[in-house]
Order: sequence, then structure tokens, then C-alpha cells
Amino acid sequence: MIAGCGALTILHAYSYNIGELARMGPGYFPLMVGCFLVVLGVLVPLSPDPDEVLEDAHAADLPQPTRRQRLRGMACIAGGIGLFIVLGHYLGFLPAAFALVFTAAMGDTSNSPKSAAILAAAMTLFAAVVFSWALQLQFPMFRWG
Repeated sequence: MIAGCGALTILHAYSYNIGELARMGPGYFPLMVGCFLVVLGVLVPLSPDPDEVLEDAHAADLPQPTRRQRLRGMACIAGGIGLFIVLGHYLGFLPAAFALVFTAAMGDTSNSPKSAAILAAAMTLFAAVVFSWALQLQFPMFRWG
């Protein structure tokens, strides 16, 4: 089903101008999403059964996350995305990327604020190189207001 939706998305994307990586047309993003869906649709049936994975984890006596820890992770990831949207609009890409990674990393209870900040700084630097220099993304690195 997922691969089928992806294939239909790819077919429909070709009715628009695709463009190229440096100058993306309106069909470029749907084409990439369709390709992602096709790959995902192929990989999902190949993935292990979640019940078997849980049984293996219980058999190995691995610590299982509590409901509160799982909710914290989901809330931090959603909050990080929200921060990226707001901070990206008002402060630019770099502060938004840092806030996204830092907030999402704090969703894992094994991360300290220091390790989350180091991870966020490294990922922000990597994202700046990839999106600004390599892909020439038209998103201001810093902005005020």
C-alpha cells in the first residue's frame, strides 16, 4: 500500500516541472517523497516483527522504557519541530536547527543537557554545510524579526 501510494505520487509528480537540485521545480519534492514511500514500502515487510523484537528484549533483560519516558520522547520530538518552525521564521536556520536537535535529544533520558548541546552544535554545523553550502538552500542562516 505504501509503495503503491509512492508510485502514484511519482507518476503525478512528472506532470509538473521537476527541475534539478540547484533549481527545484514544483514536482521535485513530490518526486522525492514518492521515492521515499516506495523504498519505505519495500523495507517495511522486510523489517522484523515488533512482537519478536520485544520478546528478544525481554529475554535479554534489557531495560524497557516506561510510558512516561516514551511520552517524554514523543513530546520532545514534537516540541523540537515546533521550535524549528517558529525559530526558523524569526531567528533563521542555525538557531532553529540547534533548538530542534537539542530539544529532540532531551527526549532520550540517557542524554544530559551537555551531551544534547554538543550533539546539537555538531548537527547544526553539519546542517549548515550541507544545506547552505552544498545545496545552496535559500534559508537565511540568521535573521532578526
